[in-house]
Amino acid sequence: MTTTTLVHRPQSGDRDWWRGAQIYEINAPVVGQVDHDRAVGLLDHAQSLGSDGILVRPSLLGLKDPGLEDLRRFSEAAHLRGLRVIARLSGALGPVTGRHAHDDNPLTAGHEALGPGLIERAEGFIDAGVDGIDLGAILPPEVSQETDLDLLSRTCAELLMLVSSSTPDGILGADVTAEYGDSLRHHLQKDWFHHLRNDRLFLTRWDADSIARHLKASLEEYERFGAPPAWRVMPPYRYHPDLEPSDDRRWFVTDRATRLRRGTALQTLMLALPGAVYLRQGDEVGILDDDKDDSPMSLLQEVTRLADEQGDLLGSPVATVRHASHLRRERQLPHAPMAFVSGMEWCPDDALSILVRDMLVLTNTTSTSIGLPEHAEVLLASHELAHTDGRLIVPPTTTVWCVADTVA
Repeated sequence: MTTTTLVHRPQSGDRDWWRGAQIYEINAPVVGQVDHDRAVGLLDHAQSLGSDGILVRPSLLGLKDPGLEDLRRFSEAAHLRGLRVIARLSGALGPVTGRHAHDDNPLTAGHEALGPGLIERAEGFIDAGVDGIDLGAILPPEVSQETDLDLLSRTCAELLMLVSSSTPDGILGADVTAEYGDSLRHHLQKDWFHHLRNDRLFLTRWDADSIARHLKASLEEYERFGAPPAWRVMPPYRYHPDLEPSDDRRWFVTDRATRLRRGTALQTLMLALPGAVYLRQGDEVGILDDDKDDSPMSLLQEVTRLADEQGDLLGSPVATVRHASHLRRERQLPHAPMAFVSGMEWCPDDALSILVRDMLVLTNTTSTSIGLPEHAEVLLASHELAHTDGRLIVPPTTTVWCVADTVA
């Protein structure tokens, strides 16, 4: 017998843009240190992905830095394309857990750290036309004794007042880790972040139960305080094996080909979830972190090249993201109810099935292929599907979106 378990009921009538935003995230310093006209190419690409905004890190810009004028021009170009700009203040891109959590990043330590000048830098970014301020990764007190949550809350209140009084529909964002629940709940309860991104999808294992538990826990945590979930598959920093957060059983601890396939399947699942979603530069064209160029402009050129090559190929990574973004907007998935589905005759229990409005999303976490019902209408797939005896076959490590009443 098919069982549907509701885990998310959206707030009625609340459709602020940020509650369901799709944000394209750049974690390299591309504004203020590179040629403006080339950096603007990011905006055309972000727009082609169906993004609502772009998160950038104007690295190490001081109050009178000429780079602020570049940021102003960048913001104006974004607004002409219907995109909002969110500027990261802290640039804290290192891991929030694991043995490297205390390591300084020479690009982001000192000038961009929490402390004197942060509010002034935010004012400078707001004056340059950005639509939001982002604090980057917040290290929990359990990891860094320098973190003062009360001080941080007071700072967030000042930033929120600045953003809300200066920018229509402006937002405040940050990254936290779900591995330290007390700190996460502190931010949800006391700090009014519009987008408080956690790492639930990064910490999950590659099995349906684990993914479901992380999804359910995140939705419950955020709904308790009336905050929209903000999803990301990978963290804001580049993943390397020596940054492993806590154990060796996470979904990405595997060979390169499997990690890429899992990441694409999880990204396709994420794009169906209610709330806001963040896509990191390069993930949308299938570049592994190990292969991302250290040069921001070289990476931009490589992403642009791959996007051009993949754009007309049905089922390619970038075409899948673009189509998913279109369906996400068309079917109003950010504001949709969500339920887990089990007990369908054709679907094994160790695969993940969720119902988002009138769409069934299946992520095949099993080691065998799954045959869809004969008249299944597939809207989207993260990888190519097979055909056998007139039925579509979902290979392992693949996510599909189906019209629900054709597979129920």
